[in-house]
Amino acid sequence: MQEKGGQSARFLMHLKPIQGALEALCRRSLYDVSSVEDVLQEAVARAYRDFGLFSEGTSFRAWIFRYVTLCILETNREHLRNLHQPLAAAPTVEEEWKPTPDESLLQALLDSPEEVLEQCGDELNRAIRQLRPMDRSVLLLKAIGEFKYREIAEIVSVPLGTVMSSLARARQQVRCELTRKRDKQGTRHPPADDSYHPSGP
Repeated sequence: MQEKGGQSARFLMHLKPIQGALEALCRRSLYDVSSVEDVLQEAVARAYRDFGLFSEGTSFRAWIFRYVTLCILETNREHLRNLHQPLAAAPTVEEEWKPTPDESLLQALLDSPEEVLEQCGDELNRAIRQLRPMDRSVLLLKAIGEFKYREIAEIVSVPLGTVMSSLARARQQVRCELTRKRDKQGTRHPPADDSYHPSGP
């Protein structure tokens, strides 16, 4: 009994500092944001069940992010099945070469994701949600989780090359979506915070 109590304490000690990042990953990744709490609870429950398999001294952050990512992918697949919707298509050839005025915004997303996503609101969030599940997971694990390519590969159980191509594809598709939105509006509207304006003050 005492050993079980000690295991719970160690698990919580590892978990508490990264709870916010795990919740942010769920909130940005799930198609149905109302399921964030359920998905997070399920992932944490699975991780606690398997905590005996975790090796102290290795990265608990990467270890539990894998559980959360898998739960997110499972939930999103079920959501799509219920809606009878296909996965988002890859960018077309025309989209691949289309220039974008949003390079600084994409870099800011990778450097300070939560701050930028909150500032940009629905437009950028919508573009991220339209990504393929794997591409979105890789992008957000890089942005929110701040993991290296090899760590992401271990979390989502894919080759390193797949991670790199998924991240490149995700960034390109978000650029294209933002550009398409600007073109449709016919004019650029500066974001609420001038510090994120691509052309400066």
